[in-house]
Amino acid sequence: MTSLPFRPDRKLTEVLAQGRFTFSAEVIPPRNGTEQAKVLEQIDALIRAGAEFLAVTKGAGGSLRGGSLPIAQAIKERFAVPCIAHFTCRDLTPHEVENSLMDHHYFGIRNILALRGDPPDGQPEWRPRDGGYNFAHELISQIRAMNEGRYLHRAGGPPVSEVPEPTEFCVGAAAYPEFPDPAQRIEFFRLKAEAGAHYGVTDMLFDPEAYARFRDQCAGTGIRIPILPGTRVLKSRAQAERMAAKFRVSIPPPSLAALPEGDSPDGIERGVELFLKLTERLRALGAPGIHLFVISDTPAASLALTRLAAGRKEGKS
Repeated sequence: MTSLPFRPDRKLTEVLAQGRFTFSAEVIPPRNGTEQAKVLEQIDALIRAGAEFLAVTKGAGGSLRGGSLPIAQAIKERFAVPCIAHFTCRDLTPHEVENSLMDHHYFGIRNILALRGDPPDGQPEWRPRDGGYNFAHELISQIRAMNEGRYLHRAGGPPVSEVPEPTEFCVGAAAYPEFPDPAQRIEFFRLKAEAGAHYGVTDMLFDPEAYARFRDQCAGTGIRIPILPGTRVLKSRAQAERMAAKFRVSIPPPSLAALPEGDSPDGIERGVELFLKLTERLRALGAPGIHLFVISDTPAASLALTRLAAGRKEGKS
C-alpha cells in the first residue's frame, strides 16, 4: 500500500474521548509580511508549557493574514500534536470550499472548525457570493457529505469516481453561550450539531455559569456533543471591560475586582490566578477542557498553561 505524503492527524474526538480535562491554545497567523519564524516560536513555547493540542485561526474582518493551512500542517508534522484548522466559507462558493478542503485533507489535516466568517470590517451590508453560504451549518453539511463520499458535480465535467473515497474530517462548530437572543443561541448551535458537527468551541467566555447554562440547555434539546469553553488571560479591568464590550459577554463582578484597574507589574500574575480559578470551576461543572485564546500575549498564556500542567502533576486537575 502506498503511504500518504503527510501523516493524518489525530481527531479531536479521540482526544476528548479519553475523558481527561484537556489544555489547548489558539494562535493567530502573523500579519502578511511578518517574520514567519515568530509564530513557530510561539507554538513551541505553548506546547512546552503544556498545550495538548492547538488551533489556528483565519484572519477576521478582512485582515491580511494568510498561512492558516501551512501553520496547522506544521503543528501536526513538526510538533506532533493535533491541530484544529479554522475554515471560513464567507467568500467561497461550494466548489471552492470542496477544493480547499481537499487541500486540507491531502495535508493530513483532520480537525476543522467550520465557520461562516465575519463580514469584512466596514462592510455591514456584506452578502455572500452567488451560490455561497449564509450560515456555518451549510458548510458543515457539505463537509459531512464529503465524509460520506458525496462530492459536487460540475456541469459538463467528468463524473466523480464510481467508488469515491470519503474524507475523514472531525468537524467543530462555534458556540455562543451569551448570544443576545436566548432561543437563537441554542437554535443556531442545534443546526450545526444536526448538520454534522462533532464538537463545539465557545467564543470568548469568562462566566463559568453561563457556560453551564448553555451546555445544559443544549443537552435538554438533545445536543450532546462536547463543547470546549474558550477564554483568555485578562490582565486588567480596563482590558476585561474592552473584551466584554467587544464580544458582548459578561464578566462576574468578583473577577473584575480581582484585577488591577490598568496596566500593572502584577497584572499577569493576578490574571493567571483568575484564569486558574475559572478553569477549576469549569472543570467542576463538567467541561471537557479549557481552550486558551492566546492572541498576542504568549507570556501570559504560557504561564497559565505551565501552572495548569503543574497542577495536574500535583493531582489538582
